Amino acid sequence: MRSIRFTRPGSMISPLLLVLLFALMTGMVYSPARAQTPNPNDQVYSVAKQLNCPTCAGRNLADCPTDTCMQWKKEIQDQLQQGKTPQQVISYFKARFGPGVLQEPPKQGAILILWLLPVFGLLALTLGAVVFLKRVSRPAPIRVTGSSSIHDTNNDSYVQRLEDEVRESRE
Repeated sequence: MRSIRFTRPGSMISPLLLVLLFALMTGMVYSPARAQTPNPNDQVYSVAKQLNCPTCAGRNLADCPTDTCMQWKKEIQDQLQQGKTPQQVISYFKARFGPGVLQEPPKQGAILILWLLPVFGLLALTLGAVVFLKRVSRPAPIRVTGSSSIHDTNNDSYVQRLEDEVRESRE
């Protein structure tokens, strides 16, 4: 196979330069589609993010598009404009609808046990695993019962002959 040589340097742009140029041009043109998300710095959004939707199970108020949630967001906005703090607004909703309206349950009372149960469970599991591994890795003690030797000398003919020879050699 014959290699192609160019007589003039720069007469043809190298393929690497073409790939680089293409990558730069597509990077300038390409713009990913972005969803319309509320401004996270917005106070209404930050308060609504801490509350549950009253109609959709497990969904926070800030991300829910239902009419009820729109009314609640309007209520949040009105209270914030009246000068209430975000914590006061959350307390208002909690007092009116109960602790189930909070996205994160309070860490007090009986619910505190539910918060601590996984931590204590993990600690107990770790402690149990350590104790188990120590017991398994420790060699079992050898227990000798009855005679002082491991072999039963009455039944072993080889040992019997050896003992006889030792006695004879002593005499």
